[in-house]
Amino acid sequence: MKRRAFLAALGGTVAAPALVAAPAPKDGARGKGTGADFLQPPTAQLVGPDALAICWRTAGASAGSVRWTQDPDLPEEKWATARRVVDGLVASNRPDHLVTLRGVDFTKPIRFRVESVATTMDPWWTRFGETTRGETVAIPPLVRAGDALTFAVLNDLHANTALIPDLLGLAPIAEANPAFVALNGDCAGNVSGPEQLRKALLGPMADLTARGVPMLFLRGNHEYRGVMARRLREAFATFTPTDAYYADFALGPLRLLLLDGGEDKVDTHREYCGLLACEDYLAQEGRWLRGAVATPEWKAAKRRLALCHIPPECGNADEDAKHGPARLRRFLSPSLREAGLAALLCAHTHREGFLPATEARPYPILIGGGPKAKNATVTLVRATPERLDITAYAHDGTRLHAINT
Repeated sequence: MKRRAFLAALGGTVAAPALVAAPAPKDGARGKGTGADFLQPPTAQLVGPDALAICWRTAGASAGSVRWTQDPDLPEEKWATARRVVDGLVASNRPDHLVTLRGVDFTKPIRFRVESVATTMDPWWTRFGETTRGETVAIPPLVRAGDALTFAVLNDLHANTALIPDLLGLAPIAEANPAFVALNGDCAGNVSGPEQLRKALLGPMADLTARGVPMLFLRGNHEYRGVMARRLREAFATFTPTDAYYADFALGPLRLLLLDGGEDKVDTHREYCGLLACEDYLAQEGRWLRGAVATPEWKAAKRRLALCHIPPECGNADEDAKHGPARLRRFLSPSLREAGLAALLCAHTHREGFLPATEARPYPILIGGGPKAKNATVTLVRATPERLDITAYAHDGTRLHAINT
């Protein structure tokens, strides 16, 4: 299979969405090139055990909604409608749209269609203009027959979008047909603005969504940098169990622990001009983690897998002594040692690596590679109720490391 054929391999026969303008409402004024036109088609993001967030962007001010169903026989006029509501207000009159579908059963397929209607608002009235709709997107069940779950992990793309088809098009990845792609940090690189974010990540991920493959987003330290760092929630939804970029939840046979490693620099670093507060944030995450791994749900899980961009250890004394890993060892490692993890998947160093479990750290750490083809990697996770297989591959398809439990 050619690598550039990865989209067809991942998504079967699902067609990419052709964005078309629907007829305007009867009482709406239809303008030329109004704000409802799509600049970025929808990207689906896995954000919880029963939640899928849909992100898209329009040319100008509009109100967005998502029509969706999991009933294959239900006519579209009877599909559910989801909108973003914040503090009693329906999100509208904006170009960025992020709507979360709740109550999703990931053992069943999902169909959805996004819709935007141009808006002009004043305090007492809103004028509606052109309505634009996308084609229906079909996402197969994420949890498959036999309670099986398969997904791929990418990291440290740093906006090198050419790596996405290369890595996901590798024969063992394409043949495994991953249900979603987890982005384990620094995939967008420095988030300097909406257009950069679209080109670096949301556009390529929208291509995957169109073919039925959603993504799961974790922050890396570079997602803390740039204009969009403080507006990241406009593009990437937080996880529903916590309303944060860290969470734990069950998906099929796995209990997933998704961690935010923060920035790798001290809060007082001159580049942040006093506007970084990761020390308190990581302390807060550490308190949450202590509670999370003590719950009956966590303890009852048969297999537990964690992802975090920055590794608490990477097997290099100089790297391990840096602030980022040292802070994770201080705030997160005590709970991770008690968590019964099958593995911790990390990134950040731009050098692939594997650290076997030790008595002091009773779980292995698998570290993904970097943003150039010579050191890029992709990791495949396959889980069933009987076993968990994790395999890392190089850009040329070489099998690098494997964990089997």
